[in-house]
Formats: sequence, structure tokens, C-alpha cells
Amino acid sequence: MKVWKRYLCIGALLLLPVPVCAADPSPGVRPETTALYQKARDQVAGLAGTPTAMRAADVVAQAAARVEAAQSGLKEGNDRTTREASELALVLVKLALATADERGAAEKVAAARRELDALEQKLATILAGKGERP
Repeated sequence: MKVWKRYLCIGALLLLPVPVCAADPSPGVRPETTALYQKARDQVAGLAGTPTAMRAADVVAQAAARVEAAQSGLKEGNDRTTREASELALVLVKLALATADERGAAEKVAAARRELDALEQKLATILAGKGERP
């Protein structure tokens, strides 16, 4: 009896519909791809007028170009183009944020270096006995 139940279960599994994992034959952009595009568009738009947009303008421009490419893919109904351009735009947003942080840190280091150089020069003048005394 146990063998019969096992074959019945296997037979029932074979009759269940199996989702096809191959390429989507239906034209158009899937809802999850549209959501990804909207997320990328919102994140790129959110960078406008921020310090990130000023410090990493080149990377933000690349991200904006990818959003435009994704929008073109959306209009054409090309899921792959829309998804790939949206994913790249999101990666470029992360790159812009990191680049802006790095450039901001570099600006702070340069300002600190200028201040240090001025203080070292002042100290050298004082130690040489040619300048003001504290």
C-alpha cells in the first residue's frame, strides 16, 4: 500500500503546472522591472542639488543617462534593456555617493594639510628667534 501512495504522489506532482524559467515570450516590461526603474529614477532625482551632485557630478550624469536609457527601454517595451539600465543606474548612485564622500574627505585632508603647514612655518619662525614670541 505504501508503494501505491508514493506513485500517486509522484503522479500528482507531474500533473502540477511547472513555471517556465526560460526567456519570457510575452512582450512588455514586467512589473518588477518597472518598479526597479522607478526606484532608480527616484534615487537619481533625489541627488539633484545635494553635495553628492556637486562633488560627483560626472557620476551623477552617468546615472541620469542610464535612467534615460531605462525609460527608452520602458517605452519600447524592452524588459531586458529597462532592467539592465536601471540596475546600472542604481550602482552608479552608490558610486556617486562613495565618490562624493571620498572627494569630501580629500578636501578636508587638503585643508588640514594647509593649516598644518602654516602652523609648522609659524613654529619654525618662532624657534629661529625671528618671529613673535608667545
